[in-house]
Amino acid sequence: MCSNDFRTIRVAVVGAGFGGICAALRLRAAGHREVTVFDARDGAGGTWAANRYPGVACDAPSHVYSYSFTEPPAWSRRFAPGAEIRGYLERCAAGLTLRTGTAVTAAAWTGRDWLLTLGDGTAERFDVLVAATGQLAVPAVPPLPGLAEFGGRVLHTADWPDDFDPTGRRIAVVGTGASAVQLIPELAGRAAALTVVQRSAPYVLPKPDVPYRVRALHRRFPAVRLATRAALWTGLEAVTLGFWRWPALLRPIERAHARALRRTVADPALRAALTPADRAGCKRILMADGYHAALTRPHVTLVTEPIIAVEPGAVRTAAGRHPADTLVFATGFATGGFATTLEITGRTGATLAERWAGTARAHLGLTVPGFPNLFLVYGPNTNLGSGSIVFMLETQAAHIAAAVTRLAAAPPGSALEVTEAAFARWSRLLDRRFARPLAWNSGCRSWYRDAAGRDAHNWPGALVEYRLRAARPRRRDYRLSPPR
Repeated sequence: MCSNDFRTIRVAVVGAGFGGICAALRLRAAGHREVTVFDARDGAGGTWAANRYPGVACDAPSHVYSYSFTEPPAWSRRFAPGAEIRGYLERCAAGLTLRTGTAVTAAAWTGRDWLLTLGDGTAERFDVLVAATGQLAVPAVPPLPGLAEFGGRVLHTADWPDDFDPTGRRIAVVGTGASAVQLIPELAGRAAALTVVQRSAPYVLPKPDVPYRVRALHRRFPAVRLATRAALWTGLEAVTLGFWRWPALLRPIERAHARALRRTVADPALRAALTPADRAGCKRILMADGYHAALTRPHVTLVTEPIIAVEPGAVRTAAGRHPADTLVFATGFATGGFATTLEITGRTGATLAERWAGTARAHLGLTVPGFPNLFLVYGPNTNLGSGSIVFMLETQAAHIAAAVTRLAAAPPGSALEVTEAAFARWSRLLDRRFARPLAWNSGCRSWYRDAAGRDAHNWPGALVEYRLRAARPRRRDYRLSPPR
């Protein structure tokens, strides 16, 4: 806790999702009371507030997809539905200073503090800026020719309307990623016709999802819940070895996918179309129930040719015209950068985007030279192939809280900035790791890699290693400058 010898630090957290709420809670626990969480949406929840499509749920086990330091939620299922996760985050954020419905469009370092420009044109000052907008924040819509002339309903999984009823509609879904494999079985059960446009076949495994029958046991015996969490975490940590160290460990996933296809899809042509061309792990491995079965239904058509154009009442591919009155983009999010929803200008007058020049790098995924008192949450190279991202977010939140406590002991207007030497050491470590044959760089095209072909998203190591490296800021890695 901060004693009376520490000054008050005004902290702005941009983003009220898992990462932003986690950072704010840990800052509050460390005694920092002037913490304001901004979010452009009307409520907390981040991606779980944005994604409300039918079937939305987590693909990490519920026990490890929650904060370790809060009262454990009474999850209804092994893989919690999206509405439950959103409610959990809203409860966690209830005691924070939240300013939802308030966008932060820009932030500039003044030499003493951060000047934030809000969506209504007003400006406010904060000593520390925490950018917790996430790696996936801006929905991606491909620039298809003729889209404006479609004439029907156009939806995106990250902006799903509560009043949409798919019953009796002719729907075309573009994309077969994490959202699509959850949504498509739901639509297939109600639509009159469903066309699924696939760019590449994903690995989709059956989700071992069951209702929880042990909630009372976990409430009565917390040690059982903690043991369950530890066992799940250890198992998922073991799977990470297949992504960053020994890709051959992921071969059983390829065989499990093939077995699931053989059990579910009788048509050999459809089975071939649903067989990935890449090795497991090169792209995100998915878990969903009913996806392959949905594609075998007589009113569902899988299209593997790219869309040539959108026409009034249809999409056209090389295979022909596919009538539709509703077009659903399950195309995920823009992945070209980080903290892209606001322009951040640092000490030298350069923006964060200019500093990165197309290749995002940050020390520990958290800090960048030239940007004092700025911390990123879920920044470059902190994504995972397996496990719960919450573990990484808690590590980053601990680092941020310790750094802000150090600032609180310094004179007003002081600047804490990562050194170029520390930044370079971290960059070299990542470059050495990615020079090895990893699951992520086995030759496929994926959103993990930037325009230069570098993986700017994933952490090529064990979760426990990241915690050892990042849980506390090392004094030698930061320069504390007096006020200007």
